Amino acid sequence: MISFIFPAYNEAENLKRFPVEAVPVFERIGEPYEIIVVDDGSVDDTAAVARGLGERVRLVQHDRNRGLGVAIRTGIKEARGDLVVTMDTDLTFSPSLVPLLLERFHRGDVDIVSGSPKLAGYGKDIPSYRVLVGKLSTLVYSVIFGRKITAVTPIFRLYRRADVVDLPLQSTGFDINAEILFYLVRRGKRVVEVPAMLTQRVHGESKLDYQKEMKRHLRLVWRMVKMRLGWS
Repeated sequence: MISFIFPAYNEAENLKRFPVEAVPVFERIGEPYEIIVVDDGSVDDTAAVARGLGERVRLVQHDRNRGLGVAIRTGIKEARGDLVVTMDTDLTFSPSLVPLLLERFHRGDVDIVSGSPKLAGYGKDIPSYRVLVGKLSTLVYSVIFGRKITAVTPIFRLYRRADVVDLPLQSTGFDINAEILFYLVRRGKRVVEVPAMLTQRVHGESKLDYQKEMKRHLRLVWRMVKMRLGWS
């Protein structure tokens, strides 16, 4: 079974798009699946909309807003599938890209399939500063990982649940995706990237606070460096 994990904070309007844009794609895949919506302390109708999406959807709620990283960790813990796909609830990575992840994984020679906006040429409506930040962070993380990876921070990925469920994750923000990848690479897991176009959100506001996330990434980088040097 495939568990699709969607962390959601005030994403009611985007969840309303699921019956047309997400569920039909998952149905066409032809494999058992579940959709896990982790409501991260929303103050809008996120929970109510999620409950109305059908029996394939499981709603997990946080009592308060704890951050993207915690929501993803909750989703992984709650997942029942052998495979886990993490996605943005605003569908900035289109669900139509999911079959590409699965097709590459089912070739049998990799453990993680990661969507790369860089390989897709980014999106024409993506601000240049976001592209620049992405490139700089990727450069830093690639040095730490010891291998070239074109997209370290995006959420759009496929994992084996068994590989991620016991990781000692600490990140609470958007740095969670880099942290997961670091531990998997450290454990010798095979990573491959596929082109995945990143688009702008249709409804609501981005939860990304660059100042806060920069601090989180710097702390994560320092923790990774210490682990690489055997200091922790």
